Amino acid sequence: MSEQEKEHIEDLIGKYILDEATQQEVAEVEAWAQLNSENEKYLKDAQVIFEKSQIPNSPKFNADAAWEKVYPQLDTPGKRHVFMLPFWRVAAGLVLIASLVYLFYTQLNSVEEQVFISQNEVVTQIFEEEAEVTLNKDSEVKVAFNSRKKTGVIDLKGEATISISEDKKASWLVEAGELKIRDIGTVFHVRAIPGEDHVEVSVFEGSVQFFTDEQEGILLESGEKGRFEKASQQFFKEEASPNVIAYKTRIFEFVDLPLQEVIAQLNQVYQQNIRLEGPIGNCPITVNFENESLETVLSIITETMGLDLDESDDEIVLSGESCF
Repeated sequence: MSEQEKEHIEDLIGKYILDEATQQEVAEVEAWAQLNSENEKYLKDAQVIFEKSQIPNSPKFNADAAWEKVYPQLDTPGKRHVFMLPFWRVAAGLVLIASLVYLFYTQLNSVEEQVFISQNEVVTQIFEEEAEVTLNKDSEVKVAFNSRKKTGVIDLKGEATISISEDKKASWLVEAGELKIRDIGTVFHVRAIPGEDHVEVSVFEGSVQFFTDEQEGILLESGEKGRFEKASQQFFKEEASPNVIAYKTRIFEFVDLPLQEVIAQLNQVYQQNIRLEGPIGNCPITVNFENESLETVLSIITETMGLDLDESDDEIVLSGESCF
């Protein structure tokens, strides 16, 4: 609704409630109220506000008698008409207009907020049936959605994979401290761990704009990762790794990756204490896993690389004398 349209309907509602509207104006207000439940509620709220703002006329107050007492004390004649204005009616009208403006403003800017914390488990939440957020462990998200403006802001602390529907009706923005990620119909991952010296955004579908209020930032397409270094305030672009969302998908793609890096990723996703013994940390491995149990994953790795596996209550040890 434009400002001109808002002013017009406010004026009509004011006349309607003050019983000064023409039949045509009454019909227009009632038709507007029937358009949707929000309009109907707005009209009812305006009527309640007006009723509560009324100042009851005191039967003991006589304006003419008061005037007769005050008039002789005035040096300048001809001012009686100023005191004869319907003051209470004007005041009530001003209260009504102010209330209508306030109602429009609060409805236009009403924001629904939700907070979710993942703590010790991966949590997935869907907002407004078009934004899916999967939080990794020890992460927090606050979502503010304005239904009238059709805007959603996802404030993230931690790590999350975010999927926005292609037929979305709202505009979505992710905030991680000073950094912002504007969605352009995508699936993307954000790592914004408090205390780390950088923030990463990896895109797997569509594209996003990765920026701050002071910098235009970079446009990231599918398969690209953006990194923002906090100290230098610089953006960098590189290839995205599909494994960053393995905590959600349990899908890993390792291509000539050093074993120590593979183990680090497995520890993070499966929340285990796996360590290596012997000169095998830099041994490269190429293997894919799709939604496999940790037992199966480790069995394939040890068989492929000729390693020994020793499991105790608090840790899992992979050992070997050299690369297979």
